[in-house]
Amino acid sequence: MGKKEPEFYDAITTNQRGVTIAALGADCIPIVFADPVKKACGVAHSGWKGTLLGVAMATVKAMISEYGCSLEDIIAVLGPSVGPCCFTLPRESASAFHDLHPTCVRLFDSPNPYVDIRKATRILLEQGGILPHNIQDQNQDLNLCTSCCPEKFFSCVRDGFNFGTQIGFISVRE
Repeated sequence: MGKKEPEFYDAITTNQRGVTIAALGADCIPIVFADPVKKACGVAHSGWKGTLLGVAMATVKAMISEYGCSLEDIIAVLGPSVGPCCFTLPRESASAFHDLHPTCVRLFDSPNPYVDIRKATRILLEQGGILPHNIQDQNQDLNLCTSCCPEKFFSCVRDGFNFGTQIGFISVRE
């Protein structure tokens, strides 16, 4: 926030009090970041491509460089997303997840393996230095599959392009 807005982006950070920032997602992961020590926050929209491109750690690095945050103080909350029960990719695309960690992919030898973008995001955050206990992805309904729960979530995987959107948002209190 406070800089020239790029044409495209999947993440935003701020330390401005009273400003709410948000990340949208239907099956992609809305990730919310907070540093309670430096009073800074961020959000990221992490689909499968953004996950592989490192949007989560790019957001963390922006918080560190812009606001002086420390890795050990940053908390990351992974909002609900499509689960490995419903999300498939062509084998060529799934191979990058398999290379990250074999447990991110199920039935890898099939033409369209099942991919766990949540597990991949956790692995990338931990590899980047976020403390495992500061990654919240199992509490309450955070680990539910958006495609499997039509009574709770919108899903492009389930509904096609006629879908709604969940939102993850955060602000620094005044």
